[in-house]
Amino acid sequence: MGSLTYKVAILVDWENIRKNIFEYATRRLKLKVDYNDIDKIKKFIHSFIESNEHIYRIFLYVSSPLREVSWKGKRIDLSKAKAYQSHVAFLEKISQEELIAVRRGKLKFRGMLSDGGPDLVQKQVDMLIGLDIAHLSYNKLVDRILILCADTDIIPALKTARINGIQIIVGYCEDLYGLS
Repeated sequence: MGSLTYKVAILVDWENIRKNIFEYATRRLKLKVDYNDIDKIKKFIHSFIESNEHIYRIFLYVSSPLREVSWKGKRIDLSKAKAYQSHVAFLEKISQEELIAVRRGKLKFRGMLSDGGPDLVQKQVDMLIGLDIAHLSYNKLVDRILILCADTDIIPALKTARINGIQIIVGYCEDLYGLS
């Protein structure tokens, strides 16, 4: 009799992970991390998968960048910025990857930062994550959900999955699994 295999859905709050892990690596560990390198991102995500698990789907929660914002009566065109262009290219490329489902929230402009950059906050992503957790668990589509997110807003949804017999794994990253 063979060993059990588990079907796993991986839910990645991309902005949360990018800020909390990759920017930490850049600032504190002095690592150069290109978080637009899709092969390295996939390697990072796959590093959490055990040999007895296979991926059902990777849900990547992101927000499309804002093309322009209004500030103090002026329109500011963000679409010419390198960050905007690389983000758009990243989203287009990663949305074509096998087993990756991109879920898009919205960005909200809150003003300008002291360094002159826009102060943006991501909206709707926690709700999208919660809806996918509920869908996966109520329909018994997976055995396990691996969550890569440092946000506690999704705890009630995770509890719902657990009550429905789904194992919850919260990804922990001691190092960056060769991302640098």
